[in-house]
Amino acid sequence: MMTSPGTPIIQRCLRESSSSVSSGDWPRNHVSRKVMGSTESVKVALLFVSMPVGGAEDFLLSASKYMPEEIKARFVCLRSLGVLGEEALAAGLKIDLVPVFPTKRVNPLGMIRLARWFRQNGIQVVHAQSYHDQLFGVIAAKLAGIKSIVHQQKTFLEMKGRKGFFMRHIYRWADHVIALSEETRHDLIEAFQLDPKEVSVIPNAIDPDLFQPAKDRKEVRARLGLSPEGILIGSVASLHPTKNHQATIGAMALLAKKGLPLPTFMLFGEGADRVSLERGIRENNLEGHLVLAGRKRPVAPWIQTLDFFVLASHWEGQPLALLQALECRVPIMASRIEGNTILLGEDHPGLFAPGDHAGYAHLLERAMTEARFRDDILNFQEKLPRPSLPILSQQLGNLYIRLAGRS
Repeated sequence: MMTSPGTPIIQRCLRESSSSVSSGDWPRNHVSRKVMGSTESVKVALLFVSMPVGGAEDFLLSASKYMPEEIKARFVCLRSLGVLGEEALAAGLKIDLVPVFPTKRVNPLGMIRLARWFRQNGIQVVHAQSYHDQLFGVIAAKLAGIKSIVHQQKTFLEMKGRKGFFMRHIYRWADHVIALSEETRHDLIEAFQLDPKEVSVIPNAIDPDLFQPAKDRKEVRARLGLSPEGILIGSVASLHPTKNHQATIGAMALLAKKGLPLPTFMLFGEGADRVSLERGIRENNLEGHLVLAGRKRPVAPWIQTLDFFVLASHWEGQPLALLQALECRVPIMASRIEGNTILLGEDHPGLFAPGDHAGYAHLLERAMTEARFRDDILNFQEKLPRPSLPILSQQLGNLYIRLAGRS
C-alpha cells in the first residue's frame, strides 16, 4: 500500500496538526506500547458517518458478537448515531458519537480532531465502510500513526471526477482493503494498483441466531396482525430509486390488466421515494395490494411471514436481505444483477432483468398459480453455499490482530 501522503489536503492536515496539537496530546509511542504487551487487547474503531438501517451496519453489528475475545471494537459515528446506532446503544454496545463531520465538505480540522480521538482512546486499527468515513478515517489514521482498513461494501464501479480522485488515493493509503467477492477484489487491484497480499475477500453474512425458518408461518402472521391466508410477497429495501420499486408497481399493474388475482405485496423500508411510489400505487389502482409498510425492526419475523421474497434493485453490493431470506427459507425472486447473482447464481429460477416488467410479472403470476414454482426455487436455494458469520468474524478479528502488530 502507498504510505506517503502527498495531496494538498493531507499536507494541510499535517501542517495544521503540527501547529494545533502538542506532542503531549499525541505521544508518539502510545500505540506501540499497547501492541507489544501480549496481554493487551486490540482496540478497533468501526467507523461510520451514521448508522441507518443498512447492510454494512447490520453485518458489523452482528459480526462483533463473534469476534475473538481480545478484539475490543467500538462503533464510531462521525455525524449522528442513526437508527441502528440508537438501537445498539440501547442494547448496551459501545457506540461513540464523535461529531467531526457535520456536512459533506472535506474538513481537515475534523480529520485532525478524529486523529486526536483515536490516539486518546488507544485505537490501533480503523475500519471504514463507505466513501466519506473512508476519506476521514484513512487520513485521520495516517495522522494518528495507526493502521486502517477500507471495506468495499459494493460491487466495484468506475469512480470518476473528484470522488474518484480521492478514492484512488484512499485505497492506496489504506493498510488493507476488504472486498465482498473475488471479482470485486480483482477489479480493485487492477483499478488502484493495490498489493494483492493486502486485499482480502470477506463476504457478507447474517446472524444465524436471528434468521431462521418459521416453525408456523400462519402463527407468525397472526402475531404480527396479518391475515394467515393468501399469498404474501415482500421486499426489504429502502424506498430509493436504485431499489427499483417502480418495477414492482409496473409488474403488479400488468397482472391487474390481465384480470389476474393479485397477491398482497409489502415493501418494508423508508426513503425519499415514498411520495412517488404512493402516487404510482394510486394511479395503477393497487391500493390494498401493494403496501408501503414502513421500516420494521426486528425484520426477521416479517421475512418469516412471506411466501416469496423479492429484491428488484438496479444495483446492489452483496445484499444482506437476500441472505436473510435464504436463512428464513423463503423462495426468492430477484433482479439479474451482479450483487444478486453472486449470492444466488446465474441459474436461479427466480431471476428477471431489472427493466423487464413483463418478465417480472410472469414470475409473480407463476408464484400465484404454480405450486411447484415455490418448491423449485426452494430446492435450488437449498444447494447454495451459506457464508458463516462466526468464521468470517474470526477471519476479520485475525486481520485486526495482524495489522495491530500481534500474532
